[in-house]
Amino acid sequence: GEAPYSLKQWRDEMTSVVTNEEIFKIDGEIKLFLRSIHHNPIGITIGKCQPSNWRSPPVIDSYNMILKKIVLDSNNSRVDYLDTTFITKPVWDTAYDWCHLPLKVSSVEALYIAYVLLVD
Repeated sequence: GEAPYSLKQWRDEMTSVVTNEEIFKIDGEIKLFLRSIHHNPIGITIGKCQPSNWRSPPVIDSYNMILKKIVLDSNNSRVDYLDTTFITKPVWDTAYDWCHLPLKVSSVEALYIAYVLLVD
C-alpha cells in the first residue's frame, strides 16, 4: 500500500481542517467533531515485515492522540473530539474482513455518536 501519513503530516492536515474559518462561516451554530479512528486486526498485511498496511495499533493510537491534542490546542468550543474507542477498542480484532467491525459493534457506536450529536 501507499506510505502512511507521517504523524507530522496527519497533525498538519487535521490542524488545517480545525483552523479553516470557512467551515465555521457556513453556519454560526456548526460544531466540528474529530472522531477517533478504529483499530484494525493484525493480519498478514499489518503484521508482516515490511508491512504493506501501516494501520497497526501504535500508529492508530498516535493518530488518535494527535486528534485529541489538536482539539485541546484549538481552544475552540465549536471543535470537539468524539472518542468511541471505549466501544471499539475492546473488540478491535473481531473484524470479519480484517477492517470493518461487526454490525453489533457498529450499531452501538452509531447509537453513541447519535446520542453525543443530538442529546449530549
